[in-house]
Amino acid sequence: MDLSAKTALVVGGTKGTGLAISRAVAGAGADVVVNYARDEAAAEAAVRALEGLGRRAFAVRADAGNSDDMRRLVAAANERLGRVDLLVANAGAGNVELIPETSDETWHRMVDVNVTSTLVLARELLPQMRERRFGRIVTISSLTAKTLRGYWSASPTGAKSAYGAAKAALLALTQGIALEGAPYVTANCVCPGIIDKGQFKTPEQLAVRERAVGEALLGRLCTPEDVAGAVLFFLSEYASFVTGQTLNVAGGLLLQ
Repeated sequence: MDLSAKTALVVGGTKGTGLAISRAVAGAGADVVVNYARDEAAAEAAVRALEGLGRRAFAVRADAGNSDDMRRLVAAANERLGRVDLLVANAGAGNVELIPETSDETWHRMVDVNVTSTLVLARELLPQMRERRFGRIVTISSLTAKTLRGYWSASPTGAKSAYGAAKAALLALTQGIALEGAPYVTANCVCPGIIDKGQFKTPEQLAVRERAVGEALLGRLCTPEDVAGAVLFFLSEYASFVTGQTLNVAGGLLLQ
């Protein structure tokens, strides 16, 4: 897939799945701006890795939960790259509290990071993309937006109600972006299942992993590279006639 001569902003693109996405985008030929909230060392390492792929790369300190930071991030990306052709809204923050224990602060953080950040980014970038008659926007939601049951924690409820609600809102927002961006800007969403990043260590966590692997039709968990491949498809010309869609990348954990 060829993204040569394209410029990309990958939010949350310095670690884990975000870094895999950044690397895939740069590997396809695009110059990339990433953001980070606190870990400057990881951001610098990410920039070096992207530059090692022969692309221009820059890191900007900006908290996805802060709307002013998101506006400043877009301005910095435009300044560094000249424009933003491709946006990957990969910001994410999770919670494990049950509803009675979910504070207002936790709720607002879930909404601000998982939904509001994308709204602000789209608000800044859509007019520019429409004026240039080109843009690709990909959001990263979660299978949790569609089902809280069974796979996500050892508790019977999944204990991610606030996170799931925020990620579900992101699905609707992505469709709204597709409607308002048409016919020049496409917007699509990726819903990963459990992404295996080596986080399963305790017996309880390993039991969750075993249950999810057993339920997945393809017999394994999602990898960061699986998500990056789906994102790359939506950014590419292969998806030029695809917009307002959601793609589950979960090995058959959910058939819909």
